[in-house]
Parts: sequence; structure tokens; C-alpha cells
Amino acid sequence: MAPFNPTLKTAYWSLVGFGGIYVSFLLLLLVPIVQKNFVYLHHVRLPIWPDISRPEQLGFASNEITPFYLNTPDGERLFAWHILPHEVYAKHRDELLRRDVGLVEDVTQTLGFKLLKEDDEARLIVFFHGNAGNVAQGYRPDGYRAWAGVDSSKIHILTFDYRGFGRSTGTPSEPGLITDAITALKFAMNTAGIPPSRILIIGHSLGTAVTLGATEKIAREEGIEFAGIVLCAGFSKLKTLILTYSAGGVIPILSPLRPYPIVQRWLTKYVREPWDGEERLKSLIKYSPKLKLTMVHAHNDYSITWTHSQMLFHTAASAIMALNAGVEEIEGEVDKGQRFEEIEKKKQRVELGEEGHVDTWIEGVPAGGWKIENRLVTWGGHDQILVASATRFVIREMLGL
Repeated sequence: MAPFNPTLKTAYWSLVGFGGIYVSFLLLLLVPIVQKNFVYLHHVRLPIWPDISRPEQLGFASNEITPFYLNTPDGERLFAWHILPHEVYAKHRDELLRRDVGLVEDVTQTLGFKLLKEDDEARLIVFFHGNAGNVAQGYRPDGYRAWAGVDSSKIHILTFDYRGFGRSTGTPSEPGLITDAITALKFAMNTAGIPPSRILIIGHSLGTAVTLGATEKIAREEGIEFAGIVLCAGFSKLKTLILTYSAGGVIPILSPLRPYPIVQRWLTKYVREPWDGEERLKSLIKYSPKLKLTMVHAHNDYSITWTHSQMLFHTAASAIMALNAGVEEIEGEVDKGQRFEEIEKKKQRVELGEEGHVDTWIEGVPAGGWKIENRLVTWGGHDQILVASATRFVIREMLGL
């Protein structure tokens, strides 16, 4: 038999090598602790510099941000930032400059907290970030500045690191992160005294699943509805996400196995924490009849494809249709493909030129009832969507500014 061409031989063994590495990686992901670390990336402690207890090192003014800890009901301590509106800070700058900077023991004794609690016009954005890093990673600080700039006299921001992230204690888990999110929202409502009607929740990436988990539980158990919910670069559920997800937007996880759906389904059986946003959204629609929900996604998001936000939009529309029909859900009564086409035909679309478009669901929505939107922007990627104009427009509208 004729020997392999050396070039083909090299290519052959390279493919075998890459295949072996890929299979080994997939098998490693079946190990619970490896899977947890991959999903949350909480050991990626970025940025290493600066010191996040000294936000001034990120270009913020002295005491513009108050670093403090939130205490969860199960004994964890969550590192958090309270960010003042720029004009409020400027008005009280002299007094704030006289205060010590850095981590505070009791945030309720700070001037920043007093300015939030005593302002009847104050609005509060509570932010649930994505996986990896901490409150200061990547575009997150730029996002805070962009959001506060929507109304620099009224918008305060509360952001924090989940358990196991940054300087927070504990180890991340699905129920744990939902507890953390509820802790932050209860602090805003009960300690800071901000009514839910003045609280806007923004979730990004993993934080969109956290957002749905926390708001669904609060709506179901306490009937509380917030000013609005914004899901930036969200996903429908983890088992669906890993079929299309690319780490860093370049390294695919299970999409190379697309020709082998049986193998894909077998691997997804080993997903330990489902993060099922679709089921939680159905419940949220049921228990939150005045829900204001907007998905914002970029067409050029190569980490989480924009079709996930489309799935969430369809889930919300289907849930409204089911409630109006007096059934738990439409599933099974109409073919999925037919239902998809029906929603696509009935949704209201506004074209925004090069910017993208906005889909709104109005069928069966009573006056003052749900407002469900899906904003697809042309550019923004996975992280820069936080500072996109589309996100700021939604903030302005939902907070009534």
C-alpha cells in the first residue's frame, strides 16, 4: 500500500489530536465540579487590578461609589457597590470629599445611602451581571456610567457579586444565586425604602437567568412587580444554550456535534443546573399581569446567539395566549411550528433602519397589562450591548424619565 503523503499525514494526526482534546474536554464537563467552574467561571478574578474596594482607581470620583457587603439569609456576604447619580454627587461633593473612602461597615450610615433613601424622585437600577470576574470587569463600569447618564439627577445603581465571585463568600449554585438576587432586591425595597415601581432590574448573560429566577419567585410568593426588567444578551435555558454557545465568542462547545443530535441530547442530560428561563418566564407572566419586559440582543453576539431572546419573546407571547385561552400552556394543542408562525405574524414590528428593529406583543394584552418587547440591534456584540443606545432608551422609558 502506498504511504501517506507527508502533508496529509500531518493533517490527519492533527485532526486526531484536536478530536482527542475535544472529546476529553467534553468528558471533563460531565464532572460536576468542572461543570460548575465552567458555567460560572467564578474563579476568574478579573480585573486583578484595580482594588474594587477603591472604585476611585477606576476613574470614579471620591465616594461616588460606596463599597459595602450585603448579608444573605443563609449567611453569605456579597460584595456590593452603590453608585450615586452624577448631579447628586456634584451637589454634595464637598461633604463627600470629607468622608473616608473604601469599604464601609454599615452602608445605612453613609451619606450616599441617605441621599437615596430620602429622595422621593430617586430611581434605582439593580444589576445582575454575567459569569466571570466581578463588578468592575470589562464593560460593566462603562455600563454603570451609561445608565446613570440617562438621568444624572435621579438614577442610582446597585450592583454586587454573587456568592463565590470577586470578594463575596460562598460557592455559586442556581438556588444560591437566586437567593443573592432576592437579597439585593429586598435590601433595595426594605432597607433603602425604594418602592418596586421605582426599581428597574437589568440582567446580562447569566444575569438574565438570575433575573428571571428572582423576579418569578418574588412575583409568585409576594405579588411584587417592578418598574421593568431588561434582559441583555439573555438565553432561554442552559440545556439549549450549550448547543450554540461559544466561549469568548470563538470556542464552540457542543455545536461541532450538530450532525449527531443523539450525542448532543445525551450530553445535555448531564447538565446539573438547568437555569430554565422559559419555565420561569411562563410563571412570571402568570403572576405579574403588569410585567414590563424587554429583551435586548445584538445580531453580532457570537457568544449567545440572538435567537435565544427570540425564544424568550415567543415564550412570553405563548404564555399570554395560554392565559387568555384559559389553559396552562398552548404546548401540545398546536404544532410548535404553526405556533411559531402564528406569533411571527401577529407580533408588531417597528423597523429602526441600520439600528435594528423592535418586536412587541400586543395580541390579547389588556390596557395597562403586560408589555413584552424584543429589541434586536445590529451591532453591540455580547458585552458592549450594556452601553448600547437601545439599552439606554429602554431604561428611560421604563423609569418614566
